[in-house]
Amino acid sequence: MMTLATSHRKLYSRESIGDSMTRSRKMSGKMTTKQLQQRLDTIETEFHGFGNAAATELMKHNQLIYGLLSDLGKLETIKCENCGEEISRPILKGIENTDECPSCGKSLFVVTLDDFGGEEE
Repeated sequence: MMTLATSHRKLYSRESIGDSMTRSRKMSGKMTTKQLQQRLDTIETEFHGFGNAAATELMKHNQLIYGLLSDLGKLETIKCENCGEEISRPILKGIENTDECPSCGKSLFVVTLDDFGGEEE
């Protein structure tokens, strides 16, 4: 026979509190930390997949545009005097090209005093 004290102990024991919390969480629709982590991992994986697909498409478009410009004779290839990297850039009206190397950040061309047209004294 169960006494009032045994019934009270069973009602407030750790197991019964944990069970009631789990049941109340299920009833409220709240997710557990583990479920939230799984959902976050899934979203992160999908986001990385989307980013990789977008980057691949951009690379394809870049190759297509540079191929077309090359066929039309509107592409200039310069070898950086500082790092030796070959740089391709378009020759189009309205597009200003910089003389800064995207690889090393220095000037694509070696600049000497003679380039400024000054005379030595």
